[in-house]
Amino acid sequence: MSVKSSAIKLLTRIIKPGFTASFAARIFCGVLRIFPIRGKVASRNLEIALPGSTPAERLSILKATYDNLVWIGVEFIVLQSDPRQVLNWVETENEAALDDSTGGILLGCHVGNWELAAAWIAQSGHRISAIVRESQDEGERGIIADMRANAGVSCIPKTTRMTKALGVLKRNEFLAIMPDQHGGGEGVAVPLFGLDTKTSQGPAMFAYITKKPIIPVYTCRVAPFRHRLRFGEPVKWEDRGDKKKTILDITKAVNAEIERIILNAPGQWLAQHRRFREYY
Repeated sequence: MSVKSSAIKLLTRIIKPGFTASFAARIFCGVLRIFPIRGKVASRNLEIALPGSTPAERLSILKATYDNLVWIGVEFIVLQSDPRQVLNWVETENEAALDDSTGGILLGCHVGNWELAAAWIAQSGHRISAIVRESQDEGERGIIADMRANAGVSCIPKTTRMTKALGVLKRNEFLAIMPDQHGGGEGVAVPLFGLDTKTSQGPAMFAYITKKPIIPVYTCRVAPFRHRLRFGEPVKWEDRGDKKKTILDITKAVNAEIERIILNAPGQWLAQHRRFREYY
């Protein structure tokens, strides 16, 4: 077991609800203020996403993104003792968007606490599977998978064949995808905050094949252990009679929705990811 996975396992044993969780969060927030992970990447991302902001404003937002990272971990660890408590932590908006008779594609984004969003959906009785990018560390991969399973969320590794994800949608369940990170070699270059950057076509392809709705979903932390979970209106798209062009149009619409989600709470965005790696 690696040092990283051993540390995660130790934290799951130590961090408990109440004072321990708050104390641990303060310690880790302080450490990240002194040693910011990928600080230059995050700063550049904020410059791209918030062109009208001042350096002082971006610095304040940058600090908030690190605090958010810490609380994501602390909240998710505390959740493991009783996954049902997420129902008390989260208030929802437009929950009616989740129609169990049809299921759908949940368009997630690395904003707020996405782990709690999936956990709330599962604990509310909806069947949800999430396409995930697994850690290369075997120990860490196993621990996180167990934590998600404990919360009621089934995981489909990104490298798994598409048929498994299609099966979720054909059973009228919910398939969660977070395409806000760089799309890599399989992505297509479409605008995001004014820059053409590789973007995953996953949500668009699944929508085109199954005709299931793409439902935006994200959380916004009001305070530690208090979140608003928002379900947006389905992403609008039309079949242009050409598969490639239609999927490209849907992907552009998905990125437009991602922009709106990020701008709603930039201080809770995972800005540390090299999203615009074509430019830096």
